[in-house]
Amino acid sequence: MASSSAPPTAPASEPFRFTDAARLHARRFNKHQLASALRLLSADQRITHPNGGIALLTEAGHVARSTLAFVATFVPAFAVMLVCIANGKVAIAVTATAIAAASALVLAPRCERQIRAHRTYVPSTRTWVLSDVATEPHRGIGDALMREVERCADQASATVVLEVADVNEVAKRLYLKHGFRTFRQRADRLLMRRAVDPT
Repeated sequence: MASSSAPPTAPASEPFRFTDAARLHARRFNKHQLASALRLLSADQRITHPNGGIALLTEAGHVARSTLAFVATFVPAFAVMLVCIANGKVAIAVTATAIAAASALVLAPRCERQIRAHRTYVPSTRTWVLSDVATEPHRGIGDALMREVERCADQASATVVLEVADVNEVAKRLYLKHGFRTFRQRADRLLMRRAVDPT
């Protein structure tokens, strides 16, 4: 699954903009909007619903590629920044600092999530981890958003896994309805998986 600056969205007359998604994420997860924007940017893929829904997907593979991308941008930018500061080249130092900061804020979290996903799920097939599902409540958006996740996963022949609190009955019902089944329990969390639809 490739990262995309143009995330797939459910069909709609009005697009759900990135700023709308960041605002919704911040409100539903009680985060600062900047932290939510960085979380969205560091996702491998964002699936949105125009009426107020967002789901983030991380591929549990490509750990080496993700790590290499982070190291290849952060290390040279940081080195250039240090050299330019020492030599008084302020303009280049500022540019290098911006590149290093962007790498640390966007690529490093993506790398960390892929490593954690790979260790948690030990995928033998193409596996996506579904996380940060946020919707406007009581509008049926969760159902439509999950249908779009299913469509994207089936199109890419990817198994989708997720983690949900055992006490979250509403979320569990939604995931069961969309073909997710529990395959492991960890403390008070359930790990659920949806296999690729063979049709």
